[in-house]
Amino acid sequence: MITAGFQKIILLLAVGLTSLRPLPAQNYDYFLGTRQYSFIRYEENQIIFPENQGKFDSLFSAFNLIRQGGQQQIRILHLGGSHIQADIYTHLIRGRMQELGPDMRGARGLIFPLTMAKTNNPRNYTVAWKGSWESCKSTRASDPCVLGLTGMAVYTSDSVARISIRLNNNVLYSSVFDSVRIFHEPTSYRLRLISPEDTISGTYDDNEGCTWFLLDVPTSIVQLDLTRTDKGASFTLLGISLDNDVPGIVYDAVGVNGAKLSSFLNCELYDKHVHATHPDLVIISIGTNDGYTRNFNKERYYLEYKSLLEKTMKQVPEAAFILTVPNDSYLYRRYINNNTEEMRKIIFRLAKEYQCGVWDFYTIMGGLNSVQAWHSLKLMNDDRIHFTREGYEIKGDLFFAAFLKEWEKSILAQPSLNTAKND
Repeated sequence: MITAGFQKIILLLAVGLTSLRPLPAQNYDYFLGTRQYSFIRYEENQIIFPENQGKFDSLFSAFNLIRQGGQQQIRILHLGGSHIQADIYTHLIRGRMQELGPDMRGARGLIFPLTMAKTNNPRNYTVAWKGSWESCKSTRASDPCVLGLTGMAVYTSDSVARISIRLNNNVLYSSVFDSVRIFHEPTSYRLRLISPEDTISGTYDDNEGCTWFLLDVPTSIVQLDLTRTDKGASFTLLGISLDNDVPGIVYDAVGVNGAKLSSFLNCELYDKHVHATHPDLVIISIGTNDGYTRNFNKERYYLEYKSLLEKTMKQVPEAAFILTVPNDSYLYRRYINNNTEEMRKIIFRLAKEYQCGVWDFYTIMGGLNSVQAWHSLKLMNDDRIHFTREGYEIKGDLFFAAFLKEWEKSILAQPSLNTAKND
């Protein structure tokens, strides 16, 4: 049974979340949506921790310290394919986390001007540019660019070019920044950053592969001006990080439409950029595209996933990791896809070997062929792979509810974290 004390802690954790409500007590769970569906297995909505969950205890302790007025930031890196590139459910998670307390706002973090690469851009920021730009993507093996963490690049050889970024105001997260990192290949172009209050030059950091700009006045809009100083030179942009020193959560959602495990493994600067981002929590949501085949290779999936884990863990050895099981989907819009069952087994195997948490969304959404129930209520698109906006928002609420519940358990289990509860 959920006790009055337990409910009080939920309320403390969820400052500003008016939609939080518990499920029936026998489920010992809570769900943030306004509707519930019979095919969703709410009782399975949990993060399954490894035997040694010390890194998660440290992570939840840091969350609790910030909620109590601590001045640090927690950075989360969420990797995936098109589900992540759209930044619908990840944006909802970002907003929920940043609203957990009055001092959780953090910063927007890593973005890419996806519109410039002629692909879908999240709604929470707007991109404009001048000049002639070409693009590279990690999902196109023939593309000539060296790529980094974002799996994307845009490049130009124009003598003068410009990129403008604006964080939109009708979003959940904090919309100001005073530190900007432009990830790019070394270049002879002159970079200037222009905001409503500042025009500044930056400093290139070869170790992180980026030029740093520090603004005097926080802003939500910035313009990067590029001037070629060497005839025949080019400039390649690999990502932009919009940061500040505000306590709270920075949630970097990095997704590329069609990305497989190999897409990230083939990015030459992935290691350098992961190290530069230095996340405290890494969430990996990869598998939908690897499993979109009639000839799924289990051993290859295991080895590539293992390589990505080892590659990432080497750069951020103190980070906690959560692996998410892909959603149920169809092959070619008509065939039940049994590959997800196999990927689920491999993900749990790797989680045990590398002490990762698992969010088993495949089981939570209903398991094999549950995609039909989601589609029938317009929670999933006709391709039976991608969700509608409402479906993605349900997914985001489910993940956040699972995360919140595990944080609550951690607080109850650690006496040092119970001080705020008992005061």
